[in-house]
Amino acid sequence: MNWLNRLFGTDAQTPQTTEHDLHRAAAALLLEVARTDGKVDAEESARLVEAVQSRWQLDPAEMNDILGELETRVDQATDLFEFTLPLREHWDPETRVALVEDMWAMAAADGHVDVHEEHLIRRVSDLLYVSHGDYIRAKMKAVKSEQ
Repeated sequence: MNWLNRLFGTDAQTPQTTEHDLHRAAAALLLEVARTDGKVDAEESARLVEAVQSRWQLDPAEMNDILGELETRVDQATDLFEFTLPLREHWDPETRVALVEDMWAMAAADGHVDVHEEHLIRRVSDLLYVSHGDYIRAKMKAVKSEQ
């Protein structure tokens, strides 16, 4: 849970947020997309692990360890701001757009983008200060690659 304390500043003296902490925050957002339509199917689970492994080098064993923490934290979060603020502060625009693309790919992994998934990705995109044009391009790229 130390990474959560670093990321969300729950300690009185918050240490520096690491890149690894940011990757976990991004994984939490991907998990939230997978959970948004009420079920996490095999394609979405595979997409989550693939995105995390290829883009951020979190291994599957570590993912299993943090999934419980992420689910608890996402359940307790009052909004997505606490996940997106550190990413917005530390990541460049291209990296934030890549995360939005991964979110779209997660939503499309089961063959159907639910309206609630689309709404969540739009909110996260706004919180990450991703332009509407980049949001649409990320959607088109991710949805096209899933077809």
